[in-house]
Amino acid sequence: MPTPRFLRHFTPILLLVLLAACGASPDNSAQIEIDITADGRSRSESVAAGSSVRAALEELGLELGPLDRVEPSLSVELVAGDELTVIRVEEAFETEQEVLPFTSRTLRNESLPEGEERLIQAGAAGSREITYRLLYEDGELVSRVQVGSQILEAPVDEIIMVGVQAPASSLAIQGRLAYVSAGNAWLIEGASGQRRAIVTSGDLDGRILRISPDGKWLLFTRAGADDEVINTLWVASLEDGNELQLSLRAENIVHFADFVPNADTPTVIYSTAEVSAGPPGWQANNDLYSVRFMEAGAVFPPSQVLAPRTDSLYTWWGSAYAWSPDGEQLAFARPDAVGLVDLGGADLDILQEVLAYQAESEWAWMPALAWSPDGSQLYYSNHVPQPGLEQQARSPLFDLVEMDTESGALVTLANNVGMFAQPQASPNVEGAGNLAFLQAINPSQSDVSAYQLALMASGGGPATILFPPSGAPGLAPLPFSWSPAPEDADGSLYIAFIFQGNLWLVDALSGATTQLTADGLVSALVWGD
Repeated sequence: MPTPRFLRHFTPILLLVLLAACGASPDNSAQIEIDITADGRSRSESVAAGSSVRAALEELGLELGPLDRVEPSLSVELVAGDELTVIRVEEAFETEQEVLPFTSRTLRNESLPEGEERLIQAGAAGSREITYRLLYEDGELVSRVQVGSQILEAPVDEIIMVGVQAPASSLAIQGRLAYVSAGNAWLIEGASGQRRAIVTSGDLDGRILRISPDGKWLLFTRAGADDEVINTLWVASLEDGNELQLSLRAENIVHFADFVPNADTPTVIYSTAEVSAGPPGWQANNDLYSVRFMEAGAVFPPSQVLAPRTDSLYTWWGSAYAWSPDGEQLAFARPDAVGLVDLGGADLDILQEVLAYQAESEWAWMPALAWSPDGSQLYYSNHVPQPGLEQQARSPLFDLVEMDTESGALVTLANNVGMFAQPQASPNVEGAGNLAFLQAINPSQSDVSAYQLALMASGGGPATILFPPSGAPGLAPLPFSWSPAPEDADGSLYIAFIFQGNLWLVDALSGATTQLTADGLVSALVWGD
């Protein structure tokens, strides 16, 4: 069969291609000499002509580590006389610790004489661990690079309090007035210019601040050392010369702790919460515990007064409590109810349901309670419906009410005062009026409004604005406190309050105001007999 024409032309070309390909393959019989340096020695070796660096290393049995390098690169074809260098690369890690110096902060405090300095918190250096990556080539260090850093211990700031001149002349003070400034507890006694530090740890959170009925002890909370504890409960002696401070071994006190009136030994009652990762940061237990301590320093194990409760939609937020003036009754308030604690039966006696406020946020509103001097009435800000509003839980209306603790009957004393009225009854002093409260400047938005300090008669009627003066900024809705009754008819009856971070007094009889501090760091106060 004759050969097709296209094959007669193709066959010589195919033969040429095959011959060329055969000529490109390494001739294993031909050898070339190269110089190789590896593992600390240099030598001459024979390898197949046309070998790549990779093939030559395999032929010579030289293995490369994961970081090793070669010169020239592995893909280069070697010719006679080439120099081949194998560089052994090793990796190592090392750590070292570095000292982190502390910084020094200065706080101004007019509670100290001008120019006087006091160490509030000693500074402490911290430490940091730094990790480095080291590279060695043929045993020689060629690179040291930082690849990690971890704080082992954070530095603690040094805090020094420097005294500045008091802004006002000294006033006579009845009882004992305690306040928290820059996380420290201070006491004013005798006169406004006579002040001394009670606790200087710098970590008081201001959630709890109470004076015992006998005036000898201060109850307070200190912020937790980490995210696992909100705070811890402590007492400190208020007696001059006695610097005793006692931990009551209780923690996570969010809303309530107070001294038990008429107790044979000093006793504190408190309610707890559990730390929560979500807002508001706690889950309230709505419980009550009591703990006794001795003036010599012994603290007894706590006992349960009220078991934890979950019978309310807002139990996550918690409850507040308030002792009657005679110490015989304990009132409670929660976002949806007000009533009395049945201490004997370990239960709650609800006197009035409260229209729970729908905050649509990470907090809940609950009334602040105050007793009348004779213990027959409770005062609080009551959430009331707004006519025509579809969602009454969003009503902006809050009235100041008086509730009879026997019958639960309500009397409205003032309309539309705002949700944070913080009512407080005064001692029984003729002509002073006996109910102070905070009046929202913008009642329709009382959750964010500033407030005015107002005074009215216990049975209601027109209210007098005590502070601030017309045109001045309003108050933050913080608790305030009445002074004890004056010892004589000519004495002054004061209300202590916080304005722009400073402690102020207003005379409820004359309306005269006096600023007591000027550092802007006051966060809580309490006035005791």
